[in-house]
Amino acid sequence: MKLHHLSFFLLLAFLLSCSGKEEGNPSLPAPDYASSVYWYDLPDNPAPKAVDIFYVYPTLGTHPVDDEGNALLYTNINKQRERDAAHGNQAFNKTVYAADDFNFFAPYYRQMVLDVYYMDSAVVVEKAKLPETDITEAFEYYWKHFNNGRPFMLLAHSQGSQLLIELLKDHMTNEQRDQMVAAYLFGYQITKGDLEQYKHQLLPAQSEDDLGCIILYNSLTNIGAKSPLMAHSAVGINPLNWKTDTTFAPASLHKGLLKYNAETQQFDTIPHYTSTVLDQHYLICADVNPDECYQESLKELFPCGNLHFMDSYLYALNIKGNMYLRAQLFLKKEKEKSASLQN
Repeated sequence: MKLHHLSFFLLLAFLLSCSGKEEGNPSLPAPDYASSVYWYDLPDNPAPKAVDIFYVYPTLGTHPVDDEGNALLYTNINKQRERDAAHGNQAFNKTVYAADDFNFFAPYYRQMVLDVYYMDSAVVVEKAKLPETDITEAFEYYWKHFNNGRPFMLLAHSQGSQLLIELLKDHMTNEQRDQMVAAYLFGYQITKGDLEQYKHQLLPAQSEDDLGCIILYNSLTNIGAKSPLMAHSAVGINPLNWKTDTTFAPASLHKGLLKYNAETQQFDTIPHYTSTVLDQHYLICADVNPDECYQESLKELFPCGNLHFMDSYLYALNIKGNMYLRAQLFLKKEKEKSASLQN
């Protein structure tokens, strides 16, 4: 599998810095989702596959200051450097998760830079409204102009998951929910309060084959390594055994981590990489070296033992298989429903 410009997790770890400054909040033009410029590699129209993926990339902004040195709160997606960072991440997720099975739709958006997450939580909620607006508008455009009645899955990591959780809470119609196979939202949290307030909008997965649900987890090597950004999640599922309890999943169930090889510019598959077990809704991977993705400069948000930067590729082959399973079950259910209406 040859992939170019795909070391996005290396970019994430090495290129983001934290200034903690809030000054310099530029008025960036809103993306026009009627233009293909604001979409990554749109599939052929009509799209050839039966099921779609709508994907939102994580925090990837590589430049937290503008050309004059002023701190930025949002990425300027009209800058090539920001598009290139997002492009590599989108290419990885399309190749790994969509492959030949699903249509892949991924918008560019004015995402928050990592600096924002060092601010007070109330400020983060306020600043998130801009990217939430972009993703809501992108999804609505996708629904009206690209979907054509097909079932779809949501897929995201980190900030992308945060934004899609908000989409599920407040901006999705019943018709759209009925067409959603599942939402794979890694590396963020759904709290107990969220579940109480949005019990019909946020339905955590309970097994490997339920539909219309949310698949969410946060990976750690030990429970003390929770990020303050994701420290109160009341939702978690084990992607190796698809349990929500504390049933241990041995490494034999791990189908494979995809690890980037800089020499070959490919992703090597490493099967049976780790065992997993849920503890307080968090996924504990005791076999993983905590230094694998630790960065000293980011320790305030991601302490040693936090595997946030691995979440989207650590269980890639297990997730891919599960997406295919749920999609086939959804299509079968739709076929049976159609046959019943005709009789």
